[in-house]
Amino acid sequence: MNDINRVYLIGRLTADPELKTISGGSQVCSFSIANNRSYTRQNGESVEEVSYFNCTVWGKLGEILHRYAGKGKQIAVEGRLRQRRWQGPDGKNQSAVDIVVENFQFLGSRTEGGAPESRPQQQPARSSSYQPDPAEAQYGGYDAGYDGTEEDIPF
Repeated sequence: MNDINRVYLIGRLTADPELKTISGGSQVCSFSIANNRSYTRQNGESVEEVSYFNCTVWGKLGEILHRYAGKGKQIAVEGRLRQRRWQGPDGKNQSAVDIVVENFQFLGSRTEGGAPESRPQQQPARSSSYQPDPAEAQYGGYDAGYDGTEEDIPF
């Protein structure tokens, strides 16, 4: 039996997405979304709860997201969870769970949370030695099925 690793979320970008070029020329876009949840306790009190999720999207999909989305834009993401592990400066083991976005859809109006016009199209790579995992490198990111042009984007 295969395990399942699938996530679907709707939220708003907490900041403008960051686009980086890593060694080998691959593009990776990093962003964070806030997901709101409202519920009522048994005593009738209304509660608002916000969770924040770090996301990455590879290749052309990352370029598109970086170009057309900005802080506050509502977005639906589909992807998988990936756990990163490392040792902190104090020697303690650290970990984080990120969403590797394989598909997304912009929600809301075209002007709501749009990309700033002054944003540069590309930022220099970080000076880290990060390399994509073999599945990401093998498929050139998760945009392998996209062969359209910007005119194909429905907004």
